[in-house]
Amino acid sequence: MSRCFIAWVPWGLTFVLGCSPAAEPAQVPAPAPAPALPEPPPAPSHGLPVVPLAVDWSPPRQVAGDLGALREALASSSEAVARVERRLDVGAPLPRVLAALAPDATWTVEAGTWDASVAGELPLRRQPGAVGAPPTYVPDGVSLRGTSARTVLVVGDAAIEVRPWRALPAAWSGSCQPIYDALALSQEQSLAYVEPFLDHADTVLRLNFRAGLSGAMPELRAALESYASPEASADATSEQRQTHACGHARFLRVEAAAVCLQGERCEAGPRLVLRGGAAVAMPAPPWTPDDCDERIELDVEAVLTSVATAATVATVSQLEPQWVTLVDRVGAMGAVYEALEDLCSPRRRRFAEEDLVDARARLGRVERALGSDTLDEPGRWDVEVGSTFVPGAGPVTRLATFIPAEGGGSQTAVAEAKGVRRFLLSRSLCRSGYGELPLAVAVFEPSEPAATYFGYLYEETLLCADLPLPLPSTPLEAD
Repeated sequence: MSRCFIAWVPWGLTFVLGCSPAAEPAQVPAPAPAPALPEPPPAPSHGLPVVPLAVDWSPPRQVAGDLGALREALASSSEAVARVERRLDVGAPLPRVLAALAPDATWTVEAGTWDASVAGELPLRRQPGAVGAPPTYVPDGVSLRGTSARTVLVVGDAAIEVRPWRALPAAWSGSCQPIYDALALSQEQSLAYVEPFLDHADTVLRLNFRAGLSGAMPELRAALESYASPEASADATSEQRQTHACGHARFLRVEAAAVCLQGERCEAGPRLVLRGGAAVAMPAPPWTPDDCDERIELDVEAVLTSVATAATVATVSQLEPQWVTLVDRVGAMGAVYEALEDLCSPRRRRFAEEDLVDARARLGRVERALGSDTLDEPGRWDVEVGSTFVPGAGPVTRLATFIPAEGGGSQTAVAEAKGVRRFLLSRSLCRSGYGELPLAVAVFEPSEPAATYFGYLYEETLLCADLPLPLPSTPLEAD
């Protein structure tokens, strides 16, 4: 395994601190003459064109029903009685909840069970609605036991089976889409900004790889020319056929690499990739049987990787450090996405509004770090062969990874995004202590036995510490 360190000081000087051997001497091709390289683009004049990230977003909260529809059903009530499970009648929080649902009503609270107040099997059939939107339910068969001259709100434990409840499509309130949209636009604009440099870097990598490959190709082809035919000879034994299949696979691998010696197409060669930062990688080798290394002495992958590593070392030592700083920041945007991914999965939880405001402000610091005009940040290339996965490219052989400056734009952006994740996960409330099943909720108009509203709500939606009800801003919005 080869390992080199190439360091940059702020004023752009490049030097190699040291390297370990790249491969066995017999597999290292002779040094090739340095190719004529194109002129690089002008040095960048500013940081990445990042759009504001302190947008109005919130981690999605898993919901069982539509709190806004419940408020709308109670909007016209003047005299109302709330019949709730005894354990929910916990003093001050419950009157505050009722006042938020129907602020113009005079409320009376009565303790009791659902079955004592309501007749009929609990329905699970939902009204048509958008995917993921808080659902409403068809109140068929739900009726009040007896009659009342006042509006009746009944809240009790839902006597339903767990399995059918789990089978219902998930629903949530809140969304990370605004921050995802802002990140996507920032990424799109930033890629357009650094594209001339990415094209330049890939061109230099291709030319250096071609120069090294041209020296190695004659020996590779000579060693594998006997395996050019797809099939072994007719009189070959089973063992010989397997050996020939391995040799032919390596022959095809060499011929695929040979395309890099012609024109500008070079899919087998190294390229600059953005995966959590900046790196240089080449496509991973295709699958071959494990015993091919024993059957064929020539290690084609070692030779190609050696050539690609040499091309990488020659290339990164010539790249403009300020541009590399910027493309590393573009790659860091992927790490920002990953930091938010867990937060943005719907879960049963609540957040205080002031904590959400704080989290949004912290993402503003991510924006400032990525867009900073301070580009003379020291960094280094860590040249080490390994494996990784790049979205859109698949499995690749990593040849070098850029290590950004401690406290620089990339590291600050990723650290702040991870800080947002840790902060909100630590501040989430009412995550546990509740059953898997929701509460059943029904509203009955005065003197009417049939429910005018029926739905389900998770207990933490109604009662969670001293948090207010998570009501929508207008009666027509869904919670």
